[in-house]
Amino acid sequence: MIIRFLTQQDVAEHDKITSQAFSYSCRIGDPESVLPCEKVLGAFDDDNTTLFADLEIHERKCNYDGGILTCAAVGGVAAKPEHRGKGAVKALFRHLFDRGNYDISILYPFSEAYYRKLGYERVGSALCANVPFSELSAIKRNQDVRLYEGDDTAMLLDIYNRCARNDNLSFVRENAEAFPADPYYTERFTYIWKNNSYATISVDRDRSTVYVHEICFDSCASMLGIVGFLRNYEGNQRNVCFEKLPENTPILHYIRDLKNCEITVHNTGSARILNMENVLKAHRYPSGEGAFTLRVCDEVYHAAYAENGVTVEKDGKYEPDAILDTGTASKLLLCGFADVSYIPGLVIRNPASDFFNLFPPKVSFFTDGF
Repeated sequence: MIIRFLTQQDVAEHDKITSQAFSYSCRIGDPESVLPCEKVLGAFDDDNTTLFADLEIHERKCNYDGGILTCAAVGGVAAKPEHRGKGAVKALFRHLFDRGNYDISILYPFSEAYYRKLGYERVGSALCANVPFSELSAIKRNQDVRLYEGDDTAMLLDIYNRCARNDNLSFVRENAEAFPADPYYTERFTYIWKNNSYATISVDRDRSTVYVHEICFDSCASMLGIVGFLRNYEGNQRNVCFEKLPENTPILHYIRDLKNCEITVHNTGSARILNMENVLKAHRYPSGEGAFTLRVCDEVYHAAYAENGVTVEKDGKYEPDAILDTGTASKLLLCGFADVSYIPGLVIRNPASDFFNLFPPKVSFFTDGF
């Protein structure tokens, strides 16, 4: 089996595997067909001609404790039905893990159990809140917004990236592809409130609902401002559905009666640490100094932190305070635990270690598509 990145010459093979795996209609040999992104990793037969499986690698940057981690966002994982179960997909991921040169990887799993075997673990949840407009009567209506039509991109990116720094693992946005610049065609409208918050919405008249696909704010005033604008739809629509909210969203505090709302929790995605040393160095430690030692699979990491920074040694001479598998380490370091004694996949060797007080729960929230 040969593992390599696809080129444009492989686009017909990629189209075949996409059509077979996802039941997409396509015309093989279409001269306008292109690869879905810059990096598509494929597993070929020994003749380097027939594609067994492939996956897309979208390079992103993620916010983490006030800093930035490099991320391989994995999508489009596909294998031809006649080649499934032969190790092609696992070989692709092994290549990514060993040679990818990223700090972490994120994906939206079709099956958490399947990707848990590859070291990915659930690291974030989001709320979907379907709220009758009448339950938002505590928030005053206002009209202090302007519609985005492609001319306020820098402002939108500034608002988003300023807010996203507070949401662990959220992507840094460097372009406006997430914001519909032609709302009259897409039927998705982004309204900006006083340069401090925004909401991207659409309206379903049959369901009498305003769908809020994304809402972004960084203060109580900017939250009340943009939600107050949404109340202007109340005369025509019955409900507003916030599709993706952090679990700790302050919007819930302004709902008059939660029992009249439909609120569900769903997984936002799974992640795996690829460079343990970089993640340990990027973590925000408390003031003072301390040290701990982890064994993750067969690797031992000794971390020491002080006011002047963090050092990490990869050295088996240290006795581990805790032993973790890759998925458990990823979940613990990336989103934290309130009580480590309940963590599956963790063996505590030294309960007095600083380690068990250093990774409290983090607000993890990432929803960007790729």
